[in-house]
Amino acid sequence: MARGERRRRGVLADGARTAEGASRSGTARRDSRVGKTRGTVAGAVLAIVVLPLALSLSGSWLLAWHRARQAVTLHSAPPALPRDSSSPAVAPDLFWGTYRPHVYFGMKTRSAQPLLTGLMWAQQGPAPGTPKLRHTCEQGDGVGPYGWEFHDGLSFGRQHIQDGALRLTTEFVKRPGGQHGGDWSWRVIVEPQASATMSSGPPTQDFPC
Repeated sequence: MARGERRRRGVLADGARTAEGASRSGTARRDSRVGKTRGTVAGAVLAIVVLPLALSLSGSWLLAWHRARQAVTLHSAPPALPRDSSSPAVAPDLFWGTYRPHVYFGMKTRSAQPLLTGLMWAQQGPAPGTPKLRHTCEQGDGVGPYGWEFHDGLSFGRQHIQDGALRLTTEFVKRPGGQHGGDWSWRVIVEPQASATMSSGPPTQDFPC
C-alpha cells in the first residue's frame, strides 16, 4: 500500500473521529442547556411558592411584635357603667325596646343572647310571580317613606310605613312590672290606599307579650 493512500485513510479516519466528537459535544451541550433550563424553571416555581409564604410569616411576626410592644394598660378609674347595667334588675325601663337596626320594625332585649321580634309582610300584585317579602330596610325595594311619628325611647312609639298601595302603622307600648323588664305589646295596622276600602275597617294584628 502506498504511503499517500495510508495518509489519506488516516486523514479520513481522523475526520470521522472529529465529526463524531463534535456530534457528541453538541449533544452534551444541548443536554446541558435543557438541564439548565429545567433547573431555572424549577427554581422560579420554588421561589413563587416560597416567597409568599415567607412574606406571610414575616408579616404575621412583625404584627405580633408590634402588638407586643404596645403597652395596653387599663385606666385606674372605675368603669362608667357596671357590667349588669343593661339587666332588667338594674334598668327595667330599658331592657325591652326597638333596638333592632336595619329592619322596618323589631324589638329585642338588651342582653347577651337577646330575644328578637320583628315584622315581615308581602303583598300579591296584579302581575304573576313571587311576592316580595319585606323585612330588612333596602334602598331598592321601593318602600317609603317610613319613620317614627313619635317615640319616647322608653315606653311607647308609632311609625308609618308606605309600601305602594299599603300604609302600615306599627305601635308599641310597655308597662313596668315583674322581673323581666315589664310587659309590652305592639300592633300593626294595614290600610289599603285604593279607592275601594273595606267596610269593616283596616285589618289589625296585636302581639302582646
